Amino acid sequence: MWKEIITKADIEELLHNYGYFHDSCLRDVHISTREYVDERLAMHFDNKNVATLVFQRQFDQNTILELKFEDVCRFSFYPLQPDYNGVIYDVTFKKEEDIYYWADEPEWEIGDEDANWISAKKAYWRYRPGLRGSVTRLKEE
Repeated sequence: MWKEIITKADIEELLHNYGYFHDSCLRDVHISTREYVDERLAMHFDNKNVATLVFQRQFDQNTILELKFEDVCRFSFYPLQPDYNGVIYDVTFKKEEDIYYWADEPEWEIGDEDANWISAKKAYWRYRPGLRGSVTRLKEE
């Protein structure tokens, strides 16, 4: 069940419970845009931009966390380079002017493009213990 993040206290509670993302990695990113084509081939723009990010960490308790962002404003992602391991040691997660910001760098500031980050109007979280390991959520055909 998703837990909505509403206040700064909700953000702090999540950060505390997930160890500030220390020794975690971003396992999965899934983005769904608001556009789709129906069975009559008509284009629609009714859905919300939604992104889900799945994290795994090296702690036995609450190992897998999934964040969901609705009404995404911006998403900036840099794929890992072969010589970089992608371990997250600390993050920034904040709410400013009714927009949530998450970044994989501590002390990240809005406008800093050197991190993976996302901004959205709504944020949710849940633990996903069944996704431990190299689990593929989206199956290739």
